[in-house]
Amino acid sequence: MDDWDVRFAIITREARDASGEIHDRMPAFLTPDAWDAWLSPTDLDDPSETVDMLMSTSETVASTITTYPVSKAINNVRARPVWDDPALLDPVEVSD
Repeated sequence: MDDWDVRFAIITREARDASGEIHDRMPAFLTPDAWDAWLSPTDLDDPSETVDMLMSTSETVASTITTYPVSKAINNVRARPVWDDPALLDPVEVSD
């Protein structure tokens, strides 16, 4: 078995900080110092330690996330070819 079978999963958790203003779930995040431990191909001696690490690093990253309103065209499939315009990520004014 010399071939690699590449797969991935997105782990989500309860949203925190600014992410919680948008949705009740957010991806779990890893800080760079946790990458090696996360990617280690060894068996987990104590899975709860890995979960604790993931929760801790997620909290660290979540605390740095900010939100701002953007153009509604970003989620509009009918707005093509405009939908891939980087300017869609620019903040917009919201009228009440």
